[in-house]
Amino acid sequence: MYDTHIFLDFEMNPIPREFKEERSLCHAEICEIGAVKLDAEYRVVGRFSQVVRPHYAPIAPHITKLTGITDEEVAGAPDFEQAVELFANWIGEGRARIYSWSLSDWYQLDDESYLKEISLPWQLCQRWMDFQAVYTRLIGLSGANPLSLKFAIGTVEQSFDGQAHRAVDDAANSAELLRIVKSGRLPDQARIIREALHPSQGLASMGDALHDQLAGWRAKEK
Repeated sequence: MYDTHIFLDFEMNPIPREFKEERSLCHAEICEIGAVKLDAEYRVVGRFSQVVRPHYAPIAPHITKLTGITDEEVAGAPDFEQAVELFANWIGEGRARIYSWSLSDWYQLDDESYLKEISLPWQLCQRWMDFQAVYTRLIGLSGANPLSLKFAIGTVEQSFDGQAHRAVDDAANSAELLRIVKSGRLPDQARIIREALHPSQGLASMGDALHDQLAGWRAKEK
């Protein structure tokens, strides 16, 4: 059983092309960490939001346009090592499972820590789950058609809450999908998209798939 469930999201700033050796290891730097903490019963118990000062370049104009993050905002922010330590302290003690919307966040964290020769805190080296892949399967799509977070939110007939492409808001909306799945509400809330994708299967098969997925999670959490 996990003590906490951490749903995280990173925003990234590209490393300029003139840093050829660095870019061969890592194409971007984390410029914002956002996360939501759920307890063992999947209740939201905390939020984490921290901008991060890049080392190799100012915030690119297209990143500011996408996220709203500016050079002024990150000027006095912690660097990567400091921000990761703050995040790990926020996760805290106990056994945690970490979720992200695809594993690109894990690859980014691993690559950037290697580039900057930083050992990741143990809190970030626990079990990770690619929730995008899990959710895509539950909706009935193949792994070749992964859902964007925006579309996934639409499958349960909800609106995105907050500002898209800000890390804590992306994490919070992803965490709400996790809560819907774990509560057993997904077959009902995804009725329209499920029936559109698989009109002959109905909701019963979705319920069976969800039951199998939850059983697998429970077995791993023990």
